[in-house]
Amino acid sequence: MKHFQYLILQILCCLTIVVSTSCKSSDNFSGVYAGVRLSLNPLGGGMNRTDEVFLFRKDNTFTDQLNKKDWKTAVRGTYEIKGSELYLTYVNGDKDNFTITKGGNLDAGTYVLFKMDLDNSIPKGSYHFKFINGSGGMATGTTYIGTSTKQTLNFDGKGNFDTDRQSTTVIAGDNIGGGTNTKSDGKGKYVLKDGLLTLSYENGNSTTHSFFASAGDAKNKAMAVIDGSFYFTDNESDKTNSDQEKTNAKLPSAAEILKEVKKVYGGAALDDIKTYTIEAEINGIKLVSYNDLTGNRFRNEMFNRDKLIVVEQIGPNGGWTWNNGKKTISDNERLQEIKYNDYIGVLGLQEQNNSAFSKGRVSATKDGYAVSFEVDGNQFVYLIDSEYRIIGDSYQIGKKKQMSTYSNIKTVGGIKMPFTTIASDGKNKVTLNYKSMKINEPLATKWSEL
Repeated sequence: MKHFQYLILQILCCLTIVVSTSCKSSDNFSGVYAGVRLSLNPLGGGMNRTDEVFLFRKDNTFTDQLNKKDWKTAVRGTYEIKGSELYLTYVNGDKDNFTITKGGNLDAGTYVLFKMDLDNSIPKGSYHFKFINGSGGMATGTTYIGTSTKQTLNFDGKGNFDTDRQSTTVIAGDNIGGGTNTKSDGKGKYVLKDGLLTLSYENGNSTTHSFFASAGDAKNKAMAVIDGSFYFTDNESDKTNSDQEKTNAKLPSAAEILKEVKKVYGGAALDDIKTYTIEAEINGIKLVSYNDLTGNRFRNEMFNRDKLIVVEQIGPNGGWTWNNGKKTISDNERLQEIKYNDYIGVLGLQEQNNSAFSKGRVSATKDGYAVSFEVDGNQFVYLIDSEYRIIGDSYQIGKKKQMSTYSNIKTVGGIKMPFTTIASDGKNKVTLNYKSMKINEPLATKWSEL
């Protein structure tokens, strides 16, 4: 299956709240509006986060780049209010619109922008910003889930601050493994005036940031927008519970996780797989993959309206790809990838690959565990949920990188197999929906060269 996903990626490269009807004036409307837009993260079933922040001025200009040094004067576009609708026109011609809600916020349909306070004060508290580098995975074009960074700014309400940063390696990238590193970034005095926050550190350094805060209420926590990113405060009970959970947490070993995952996916039956055939479809293209594990060979075929357009065949002595009449020999880079990518996916759970997995490093994730390991310098990561199901995986074999996520699990011959796979190499993404899967049945191909 993994060979199949990569072939398609190669081919892709070659084919190159209640709404008010009242009207608002620019004077009453102007200010900073901020919200968090969430989208489905294919890795782990979690969410990707995008902070949306707009500064609307009285002269009907706006900017959505409060992380820039010239945020006070830069013009990204103009806006117009018609009834309860806000229309944005960017300088590059793009357009957008929001609905002004009864409470004075902006409804974008899938998220809401809240108006921030402009009284030059910072509500006392600890403000946290958490960013997972590459968590978007395929949705953001990145190749790996990387590190989780938590930046904290503590304000005492009397002009004093301190800040620290906590970094946790969640999953693979150039660095694989777990572990948390926390360090203090310093402390000093702060001043806020007209949305400009100045932090004067004890060591003599000084930094400036755009800053807008909302004090919150009985239902909502205080929050701030700093350089265009949301920082949220925690309740004391949240902090206590979080610290307690970290204290009580005891991660299972990679070997223990492997044992449980194998149970879920078929146990000993996984080791009995000798052949399998997959038929899938993507954008009207029929895909068939024949896999002979005993003979250490596979053949992928692609059809457009029943016409054979692509074949890739690789065995123990090399391989080739035939694409619309042109045949090329598989290079060493591709052969190395084929050699090692059996360590990932459901079939990576087979006994011959267990030694590497069992020695892997385990990190906690929101949904369960990440198990990372190396084989001859090549890097592999499994994402496992709390029920010991494979959410996704990633690998870097030489220069080749790929992420895959799995869903739509069905049982075939006593083995649980994913019938939907999303695969990405960081540039291209494909979604494969498997139509059928046959295990340990004769392979209906002649293995003939083209």
